[in-house]
Amino acid sequence: MKHLFRLKVASIHFCVSLGFFLGIFYLLRNFWFPEPYFENSGGWQGIKIVASIDVVLGPLLTLIVSSPKKSMRELIGDIGIIAALQIIALLWGIYTLHNQRPVAVVFWEDSFLTVPAQALSDQNYGLDDLSAISHTWPPLIYAEKSYKPADLKKMLELIIKDKIPPHHQTWLYRPLKEHFSEIKSKQLNIDEIIAKHQDVKNQLSPILQKHHINDIHDVLYFLLQSKYSNSVLIFDQQARYLGYINPD
Repeated sequence: MKHLFRLKVASIHFCVSLGFFLGIFYLLRNFWFPEPYFENSGGWQGIKIVASIDVVLGPLLTLIVSSPKKSMRELIGDIGIIAALQIIALLWGIYTLHNQRPVAVVFWEDSFLTVPAQALSDQNYGLDDLSAISHTWPPLIYAEKSYKPADLKKMLELIIKDKIPPHHQTWLYRPLKEHFSEIKSKQLNIDEIIAKHQDVKNQLSPILQKHHINDIHDVLYFLLQSKYSNSVLIFDQQARYLGYINPD
């Protein structure tokens, strides 16, 4: 009887927690970390942290403290403390994920790199400023490398003193479309990718069909480097983003 009571209370807590978790998962998956950034930029790692706090830890603690010998007031008090701690930990996790969500994809030197929200907020650079440069989401941006002595000095000072890598330095940001011709020489060889990863053809097929493209060589392929894994972004000749493939 004692074990059944504990399981019943913990099950109710689990169902409530699962509802919150599914809402957070939907938010992360569709808005904060859309593909391919969910796996590449830490969305999957973040959701595991949220799940451990929200779906596992809270109900487990409730299972431990629940007892039919306790009065309803004592039980509500204990569960209330657990819920409060759970909410605090959950809010901290959500805040961290919100700061780490990719808000820009910047081309620097030979590949695209993701930029987390925290990197821009630390420079007091708003997301509205990004929308003026790119209409895609996340914005696709070109970071212009200047060889003027004054510009090189400024870039290096930000790297050394402020620990801001070039692709995070917002003063370098330019519209990708206006500089697309400059990055074409950095495109990947799709034949070499297919030779190493046979499944790439299956990933490419629906993307090309959707955009009525018959030849895989009529589009351009660029490396996307992210924190946890890499992808390949696909563009047409006019710098329009078409989709992505994951060769790994």
